[in-house]
Amino acid sequence: MKKISYILIALVLTSISCTKMLDVQPTASVSTEQAIKDKEGVDKAITGAYYSLHDVGNYGRNKVIVEDLAADNLNWTGTTRDYQQIGENLIASDNAIIDGIWTSNYDCINRVNNVLVRIADIDMSVAERNKYTGDALFLRALSHYNLLCYFGAIPIKTKPTLDLSTINQARNSVLEVYTQIVADLLQAEMLLPAPANRALGWASSLSATALLARVYLSAFQYSNDPSIAAMAKAKAEEVINSGDYTLAPAYIDLFNGNTTESIFEVVFDAQNYNRLAQYFFPVSLTGRYEVSPPAAFVQSFHATDAVRYDASITFDAKNLPYGIKYKDYTSGTDRVYVLRLAEMYMIRAEALAWSNGSIEDIRNDINTLRIRSGLPTTTATSYDELKLAIEGERRHEFAFESQRWSDLVRTKRATTVLGIAEKYTLFPIPLSELQTNTLMTQNPGY
Repeated sequence: MKKISYILIALVLTSISCTKMLDVQPTASVSTEQAIKDKEGVDKAITGAYYSLHDVGNYGRNKVIVEDLAADNLNWTGTTRDYQQIGENLIASDNAIIDGIWTSNYDCINRVNNVLVRIADIDMSVAERNKYTGDALFLRALSHYNLLCYFGAIPIKTKPTLDLSTINQARNSVLEVYTQIVADLLQAEMLLPAPANRALGWASSLSATALLARVYLSAFQYSNDPSIAAMAKAKAEEVINSGDYTLAPAYIDLFNGNTTESIFEVVFDAQNYNRLAQYFFPVSLTGRYEVSPPAAFVQSFHATDAVRYDASITFDAKNLPYGIKYKDYTSGTDRVYVLRLAEMYMIRAEALAWSNGSIEDIRNDINTLRIRSGLPTTTATSYDELKLAIEGERRHEFAFESQRWSDLVRTKRATTVLGIAEKYTLFPIPLSELQTNTLMTQNPGY
């Protein structure tokens, strides 16, 4: 496992020198087969790649729901059997939701790869080329990373799939995938504009830095190499100390228009909308009530964390609990966070806690979020206590924000917390991929 640290450190050094309501597809997308012949074509293709994040299989619905449903923040309470499989951690390889996550992420990767292979020949300024290239690399890294978290070793795609001759590709190792993600993000970090020069919903240089912090933390937990924990801490600290972001004054502000904490989010509008509220809302409020917070989670919130509880969970007239971070049932324009400042404090704390760093610094980072939510400071004093405190803090801070499953798998706590076999901490490779890619192999246990 030590090999991962050498490769990642080397990369750091070298970087210095559908139209249906329930199956929403982005209206601003551009087909990957469409020729990219000029700057306008590049712009449309990159816009289309960003809008692919709106897909049902991505942040438009299932990326958000699956993280909490596969863990312990949501239960299946609806009618869709594919969600039931995920909630029970007994997922079949023909599960349409898992297939959609796989397909959506590789679609985004293919879109940006089409740009990357053509952009050198397009007439534009250096600043424009850097911006578009940075966008493409950031999105490719994000998509590869999301796939890695769910499926483990996956095929790395750095060239566009243009015909059937290139669909057969074997899985790359986890180390190779991490290395590619880090390489893409280090380059994106240098090429993307500063946050002040980017609109909400578009990646900035610090979006790449923040994603690097998350990736390094995950790579550290995979390798148990303290040098990679130091990288995660350094990148999180860079974002915290940049002055470009500040914590929202009150937790509820995060879902009522405050943008000071958002490092990167997916922006939805009336034409490119999500259906998260519909899937969270109970039937009494004309929702599907496909998923709902379990009693144990509700009680853990209510007993100790009233501020975040009030912003995350409420009840209908029948006393059924439901998540309320997504409440725009009519237009589907609820914001969906990918990266926000609070996570940087938690990344720094976790990196320190798992590498025997300063206990005082760990406590300070935990308390930064607790004080914002009106909570007393943590009583944890040992590394083991602090690790559990961070886990609990993340569970409540990022409830329904696409974090919980990856948190438990990353720290190797899923088997203990969820009571599942180790083999089920990876999702099955979709049957459709196994049937079309002759070099693909299935994850153990499926």
